[in-house]
Formats: sequence, structure tokens, C-alpha cells
Amino acid sequence: MRREGTFILRLPKIYTRKTDNMRMISFTGRDPNDLLARRYVVQAAGNVYTRKTDEVDDMMKAIVREQMLWGAAVDENGVIDYTRAFPRGEFSVQSNASLGPSVSAAFADRNVLDVLKELKLASFQLNQNNFLNRRIYFDVVPYDISALILYILDEVLGTPILDELGDGIEDESSTQLPGVGFQFQTFADLRGLDRTQDLEFSVENNNLEEPYYTQNYLEEVNAVIVKGFGRGDSRVSVWVEDQTRINASRWNRMESFKDGSQEPDQTKLEDVGFPDLYAGIPKEELSAVFLNVPESPDTPRSLYGLDWDFGDLVRVSYAGKQFNVEIVIVYVAIDEGGRETITGRNQVSATLG
Repeated sequence: MRREGTFILRLPKIYTRKTDNMRMISFTGRDPNDLLARRYVVQAAGNVYTRKTDEVDDMMKAIVREQMLWGAAVDENGVIDYTRAFPRGEFSVQSNASLGPSVSAAFADRNVLDVLKELKLASFQLNQNNFLNRRIYFDVVPYDISALILYILDEVLGTPILDELGDGIEDESSTQLPGVGFQFQTFADLRGLDRTQDLEFSVENNNLEEPYYTQNYLEEVNAVIVKGFGRGDSRVSVWVEDQTRINASRWNRMESFKDGSQEPDQTKLEDVGFPDLYAGIPKEELSAVFLNVPESPDTPRSLYGLDWDFGDLVRVSYAGKQFNVEIVIVYVAIDEGGRETITGRNQVSATLG
């Protein structure tokens, strides 16, 4: 048994099912990353809160601390502001690890979650440029927090003194906290585990359903011009390009524009273009449903939580190809008879160069 997930309730709903007139209750919630979308970078452009040069993972953590962590969150003037912070002791930020590539970024007046997503894409593009640069993931995860409860002890027996209900009488210095809070964490290289050497998912192995494979070039971008300070001919600009993709054919140069005027160091304009260049990579897509099944003569064991899990990298064989794909969604369903069904899904399996 384990805590499968914690969600923030946003949409309770009561309705009557048409087929049998049974009243139904549904609850819709968002995962804890929704907390990141609830804050903006509100400080003025060009200061230490809105423009940084740092390793991607450490920069992410600094942004989260400054916009929502108790005792570190600041207002638009850089003054500690507890009204912008999440509850004391219930939200924390993982310690810095300095595992990602170093980048420069400016993000005044931006949504925190959007900024973190762009920094993630920047790390992915830098990994494309050089495999020594590590890809950085982020997540807000449920995090157990201990309640510090101090009881008044009997001086002779050394045991808590009980009240009329039989409960221990707490000392004034006790701290009561809920059992679960949240922590912002980053992950280098992979969100979960690499299981590509352990198990193969395929239709033939009876542990894969509804696969389909595509090569998608529709939204390709392989050249980004980033323009910085100045007006007209005096405006500074730099191209961020993927020459391999550009040279795939004499028709294949596909351009995009990125405004880099908020970046005060005009020698760092390339960093501004990396997220867009990575987002524009053509997608080799394999969509499939991964099954939670026990072992049988025709099926290798592929049990959720043991052989595969959320964020894991797994091997898939389909359409005459082999893919390494990340499981990014897990569905857990229990029907009216109490039968549980668990399936996983991937998104993009690879990129086309």
C-alpha cells in the first residue's frame, strides 16, 4: 500500500445518470503542480528576482522560493510577504543540487509554472546540443511532515498526563501540523527509473493496447531569431539554429521569432531561443496503453508499481521499430463492482533530427 497521489479539489459535481436515474457524485481535482500556476513573478524587470543566471534546477528552486515559500516569498518591491506564501511548514523546496546546465533567463510578469516549463525545455535543448548537459524535470510531490507533539509528563512515571477523555495533555510548545504537505523537487535525466533493460511492451506480449505511430513535422521550427535591445537597424539579434534539420532538404528552413528585449545581458540571447527551438523539433510519436497484468505463458509480468511506474522509461516494440518511452499518465479506475483497472500512457517517444 502507498499513497498514490494527492489532488486539489476544484470541481465537485452532482448529477443524475440517464441510464438508471442514479444520483452520481464526481470530484475533479488538479495535481499539486497547480500550486505553481497560482503565482506570478511580480517583481520589476531586471532585478535579482526576475533575471537570473544559474543551473536550471537551482534557478527553478530559487523562483519557487521567492514567489511562494514561507519566509522567502517577497512582494513586488522585494520585501518578505507572508500573504504570498503557502502555509508555513506545509510547503517546502528541495535543496539545491546544481545538476542542470547553466542558462540565463528573464521572466518578469510571467506565470511561475510557464517559466518552469520553458526552463525545462531549455535543458532538453541543451541536452540535444551536448549529451553531457542533463535534462531537468520538476514536480510538486506529496511530502510527509511530522507533527511535533510534546506532552506534559508525570514526574514519577515519565508518561503523559491524561485528560478526562484519556488523551495526553499537550505542552504549550507543541506544533500541530497536518500529516501531508507538498515539496517542490527537481529530477535530472529522468522523472522515474530506466526500465528499458527489464521488460518489453508489445502487442505480441499482451501487455500493450491501442498503439499507433506517427512522424509529425507539422509544427517544426529549426531556426529562431532572438532580438534584443534597440530599434530598427540598431536592434541586437542572434540566430539559434539546428543545421542538421535545416539541411534535411533545401525547403526545410522553418523560422520563428523570439523577443529577447527583457534580457539585460545581450550576450545571452541564445539562451532565450533554446526553449522554442526544442519545442519545434519534429515528433516521432508512439501512443499506447500499458497494461497492469500478471505473468502467464504468453505474457511477461508487467505489474504497476513493481515492473513499471509513473515517470519510468520503458521499452516498446511496434511497427517494426523499438522505442524508449516515458510513462507520463497513469489511470486508476474502480468500477461499481469493486474491480480495479490500472493503465499507463506515454506521450512523445522520441524526436526526429
